[in-house]
Amino acid sequence: MSESQELGAPRPPRPAPGARPPAARSTASTRPAVAAKPRPDARPLRIAYGMGAVAAASALATALVAPGSSATTAPISQVVTVATDATPLVRHVTQYVKLKPGQTAPPQAVVQQAPAPKPRVVVVTTRQSGVKP
Repeated sequence: MSESQELGAPRPPRPAPGARPPAARSTASTRPAVAAKPRPDARPLRIAYGMGAVAAASALATALVAPGSSATTAPISQVVTVATDATPLVRHVTQYVKLKPGQTAPPQAVVQQAPAPKPRVVVVTTRQSGVKP
């Protein structure tokens, strides 16, 4: 600090916040005007909040106004008879398992022999040397 400030000498007045010295002002350094960014539309959410408020108010009003159950009224009972079929629906599933060589079936299993495959007959004709057809 300088001696004049230490001794309590008055300071020079500060310039106004928006004022600049004339040397700092120039037409080249001015900033372009910034366009305001478009804000999102709030109407759809306002409508949703409003409908939610109406639904909540309706539920609250229904709970307050709905008649309570009183002991003086007799309970309503209904008897419903349902016709039942005498035979229950049961679906039996038969699983076929092919045993590998050396395996045996369990003691309670029903064993059926697989049908024997039909023999294939393959005829191969070759032409041997010296034999004429």
